[in-house]
Amino acid sequence: MELYIIRHGAAAELDSEIAEEGYRYLTIHGRNHCKIVAQRLKDMKVSFDVIFSSPLVRAVQTAEIFASVLKYDHDIKTAIELVSGNSFNRFLQLIKRNSHHNSVGIFAHAPDVNTITLNLIKSTDVKDLKINFKNVSVCKIEYDIEKDIGRFIWFLNSENMKLTEA
Repeated sequence: MELYIIRHGAAAELDSEIAEEGYRYLTIHGRNHCKIVAQRLKDMKVSFDVIFSSPLVRAVQTAEIFASVLKYDHDIKTAIELVSGNSFNRFLQLIKRNSHHNSVGIFAHAPDVNTITLNLIKSTDVKDLKINFKNVSVCKIEYDIEKDIGRFIWFLNSENMKLTEA
């Protein structure tokens, strides 16, 4: 199973108009950056069988932009397991319930994207990997559900569009 872990785009800050974390939406810069990164994935021939997003606005908007650029023509599924603060075991339950999919896009938040990634590739010497999930960064992991082993494939740093491969 191919897992693409993606952090949401740059979002508006909390202020007098946006008083709750869950309502933070993508800025214009955030939207444009999402389109650029999604186009890079399209150029790399990435596609998703299913997309799961945190239900928070900024993650859903990021997933919608990627879906549009990648010509994904299914529903984007929101998953409470991707809201900040959930356990890695809850995330794994989501993945196991959906193991019939080959390619899964997962749109979530920091620091959870880091935690998910590091837990999936726990057998890898992670200190050698240059993984720092800035907004819209993407990590591809091949995950074997039966063996509970994830293998790092590549990481796309969205700030400089540099691809770090295994």
